Amino acid sequence: MTTDARGNPVSTSDASALEIFEQALREYQSYVGDAVATIERALAARPDFVMGHVFRAGVLMTAGEQRFALLARDSVRAAEQLAGAANDRERLLVAATRRLVDGNWHEACAAFDRVLIDYPRDAFALQTAHLFDFFRGDATNLRNRVTRVLPGWSPRVPGYSYVLGMHAFGLEECNEYAEARATAERALALAPRDGWAVHAVVHVLEMQGLIEDGILWLESRQRDWAPENLFAFHNWWHLALFHLDRGDVRRVLELFDAAICPEPVSDLSFPLVDASALLWRLFLQNADLGARAARIAAVWESKLEAERGFYAFNDVHALLAFAMTGREDAIRTILHDLETTTGSAANAAMAREVGLPVARAIVAFARGRYDHVLDELEPVRDIAHRFGGSHAQRDLLTLTLIEAALRGGRPGVARHYLAERNVRRPGSALGWRLHARAVSA
Repeated sequence: MTTDARGNPVSTSDASALEIFEQALREYQSYVGDAVATIERALAARPDFVMGHVFRAGVLMTAGEQRFALLARDSVRAAEQLAGAANDRERLLVAATRRLVDGNWHEACAAFDRVLIDYPRDAFALQTAHLFDFFRGDATNLRNRVTRVLPGWSPRVPGYSYVLGMHAFGLEECNEYAEARATAERALALAPRDGWAVHAVVHVLEMQGLIEDGILWLESRQRDWAPENLFAFHNWWHLALFHLDRGDVRRVLELFDAAICPEPVSDLSFPLVDASALLWRLFLQNADLGARAARIAAVWESKLEAERGFYAFNDVHALLAFAMTGREDAIRTILHDLETTTGSAANAAMAREVGLPVARAIVAFARGRYDHVLDELEPVRDIAHRFGGSHAQRDLLTLTLIEAALRGGRPGVARHYLAERNVRRPGSALGWRLHARAVSA
């Protein structure tokens, strides 16, 4: 029986295809290189490589965009047509990726877990499910899915460091900060350039309000996480958040222009999400954004017709840019989509339960209707994880709620939520600046 480097059975015996697959998997795990382009080389030589089609579909889906989901659907169909030659593991993976491309993300993650029961070293299944746990806001399984397979891994197994990095992030999202940092540092001892493990420590420091430590951590390790890493823009975003907490708006804008959203502006949703979220935080502080928000809004609007309604988390971040720049037609489009979303796919529930009230709150804030912001945000703030993202990303909702309370003459409400934030992040200068405003009010 032919196996991959971790002992998982594969139906192909083509050594060259497997070698290319292993390279693509390393690129997927490390965010260095182009995993899709690499696996396409294997598929060009071996169109009957079932695992290659499955892998391409899963990686494309983790891009979080409709245009890539359409390409992933083609790969799933190709894999399904080869099911007769596939082994049991591969057929389970085909079924899981079919659920992904059909929008049934909860079912897909459960299907990937069924693969991991018998094949705990299936790195592709683990990482794909992990990323969709993130998209779905499932913090418990960000931690527990990795925990369930850890006994099957060791430093002798290729890719073990990346499993530790995923586990570290899951631990952090479950508020287990000490264990998260220790696990991330174990991962980095094995693979210093693991941007996901670097990122896990950043989240620990962010959530504890250890601002100076966060800046030192990222700047001292910059050569590990920044060069050639497709995930680097997000760690730059975290560095900007630390400087924003300090009140150093000039440095935040420098990072925005040079590293987070340099021109020409990328049309990929992930960096656009970070760019929009950072500008909204500056917008809350009445910072001069120049033409930045307009540039971001223009890119979001250019892809609105193709991408709207695919992932509510993205739609809400596009709306941030539209609200900052008064793009009323685009605002109406997003609100209409969120109001009329139907069906049982994962995104429909995300849109109904969280996306719509958050979107209404954003528009209300931009229009100065601060009481309405509170009416929309307070009921959903504590369930906002249901539409994805991390604690650090969803802090934007709390900051918007606090600022709306301050501007709307409700300092008691602001103090109420600041108490929670400042207890959890006692080192956050931003939190204490807002507290001083609330007290003086």
